[in-house]
Amino acid sequence: MKIIKFISQYYSCSLGDATKLFIPFKEQTPTGTQEIETEIELSTEQQKAYDFVLTHKTSLLFGDTGSGKTEIYMKFFEKMINEGKSSIFLMPEISLTPQMQKRLKNHFGDLVEIWHSKVSKKKKEKILEGIRSGDVKIIAGARSSLFLPLENIGLIVVDEEHDDSYKASNRPRYHARDTAIYMGQVLGAKVLLGSATPSLTSYHKFPHFRLLGTFFEGSKKMNFIPESAEIAPIVYEEVEKVLAQNSQAIIFLPTRANYKYLTCFKCGKYVECPFCSVGMSIHLERNALRCHYCNYLERIPKVCPTCCSESLKSNRIGTAQVTHELTEMFPDKCIVKFDRDEITTETKLKKVLKSFNDKEIDILVGTQMLSKGHDYHDIKLVVILGIDTILAMADFRARERALSLLLQVAGRAGRKGEGKVLIQTSNREFFEHYINDYELFLKDELPYRRDLYPPYKKLMKFLVSHKNKYKAKETLEQLQLMLENVKDVDVVGFGEAPINKIANKFRFQVLLRSSSAKALLELAQKCKIPNVEIDIDPVSFS
Repeated sequence: MKIIKFISQYYSCSLGDATKLFIPFKEQTPTGTQEIETEIELSTEQQKAYDFVLTHKTSLLFGDTGSGKTEIYMKFFEKMINEGKSSIFLMPEISLTPQMQKRLKNHFGDLVEIWHSKVSKKKKEKILEGIRSGDVKIIAGARSSLFLPLENIGLIVVDEEHDDSYKASNRPRYHARDTAIYMGQVLGAKVLLGSATPSLTSYHKFPHFRLLGTFFEGSKKMNFIPESAEIAPIVYEEVEKVLAQNSQAIIFLPTRANYKYLTCFKCGKYVECPFCSVGMSIHLERNALRCHYCNYLERIPKVCPTCCSESLKSNRIGTAQVTHELTEMFPDKCIVKFDRDEITTETKLKKVLKSFNDKEIDILVGTQMLSKGHDYHDIKLVVILGIDTILAMADFRARERALSLLLQVAGRAGRKGEGKVLIQTSNREFFEHYINDYELFLKDELPYRRDLYPPYKKLMKFLVSHKNKYKAKETLEQLQLMLENVKDVDVVGFGEAPINKIANKFRFQVLLRSSSAKALLELAQKCKIPNVEIDIDPVSFS
C-alpha cells in the first residue's frame, strides 16, 4: 500500500489507477528452499564490479557493450536464490530476445519466468501459480514485472536503464526505473541499474562502477560520411564488400515507411494528417500515406492538397525504401525490415532474430529496435543514417539521446573479428569527440544542465487536449490563472504543443521547473482539472 500511495501521489493518478497496476497476492504454499550453484565465473574486473554493487543499496553498473554486465546480474541472482530471496530483472520489452531467455533458462531453469504484454493469458496464470507456490524466484520482463506478487524481493535489476520505454505513456505515467528505486527503499531490496550509455541523471545521482572493455576478440573502425538526402554510394560499396564475404550487416535509420514526408515543391507544405498536425509517411507497398500517430490512411495524392500543384517530392528516406533499394541491388540476398511496422508480435520478433542468428538473413534494416541488446557475432558492417534528426530534436536531452543511440547501434558491430561502422552525419566533430568516451560526454554535459534541467532540476508537464480548440484554450487560460504567484516553480514554456493536434484533439502544454519535487507535486494536486494530463519527469515534449 505504501508503494501504491507513492505512485498515486507522485504520478498524480487516483489510488484506483495505481492499484490496477498490481496483481494481488493470494495465500501461498511455499515449497522447500532450493540452493543452486551455476557455472558463472567472473573475471577479475567483473568480480570487482560485483563486490562494488553488493555494498550499495542502489548502484549503477556502467559497462561497455560486451563487457559482461549480464554475468554480474546472473551471479547476483544466484546469491539471492541461495538466500531464499526473489529477484526482478527489468528489460526494455524488445530486449526480451530468445537469446536472453535461453541464457537465463540455462542457468536457472524453472526458477526463472519471462513476463511481458505478449505472454498468453494461460501462460500468465501458470507463472502466477509458480510465484505463489514459491517455485519461481526470478521474473525477467518488461516494466509490468514490477507489480507481480513476488515475496521477499532481494534484488531489482534495471538493464538498459537509460531506455525511454521504461516510462509509461498512459496514466499512471510512472517510470519503471524510478519506481523500482523507490520499491527497493521500501522493501529493503538492492537496486542495480545497468547500461553502456547510462542516463546523465543516474550517472550523477548514484554510485557507479565503470566496467571497461569487451570480452569479444573483435575491433571496429569508425568512418564518417557527409549527411545527404540520399544514401551515399560508399554505403552500397561497403555493403557489397561485406556480402561478398558472406558476412552480415545492419542498417539503422530513425524513420519507418518509404519516406517520412510528401512535400510540395511549389508551396513548400507537406501533406498533413487531417486529424493530427504531422506530416504523413509514405508506404509505397500500400500506395498510401499513413499517420504514425493515429494510423489514418489515405491514397498517395497526385497533386498537392494545398495548392493543387503536381510538384510533389518525398524526403527523409525510411526503412521500407532502404530495404527496397537494397533488394533491387542485391536480389540474391535476404534483406529484412526490422521496425514496428514489420515486427508486430513476439512470434515475428523471435523468428526474425533466429533467422538472423542462423545467418539466413544477410542484412537487417531497422529503427531504434536495432539498438537493443541483440548479441550476434558476424556483423561486419553497421551503417547509421539519419542520426542528425535525433540530434536536432527540440529536447534538452537531444545530444544525450543521439550519442547514446549511436553507440548502442554501433556496439552491434565487430563482436568477433573486425567490423566497420559508417556514420552519415553533418555533426562529425561532436560524435567523433565522444565516440570512444561516453563518460567524458556525461561529464561535459553536466554544466549545461545546471540550474536548468535534470539532474539539477525537476520537470513537470501539463498537457491540455480537447476536440474543441476553444475549450482547450479556456482550460489553458484557467491553468495560467492557477499558476500565477506560485512559489518555487518556474514556468518554462506555455502554449501550443509542438504537435498541436493528435487524433482530432487540439493540444496545449505547460512545462514547469523546480528545485523542489514537493513544490511540483503540491501544484499538481491543485491543478487536477478536466482535460489536463499531469506528467512528472516527462521524457516526451512533443
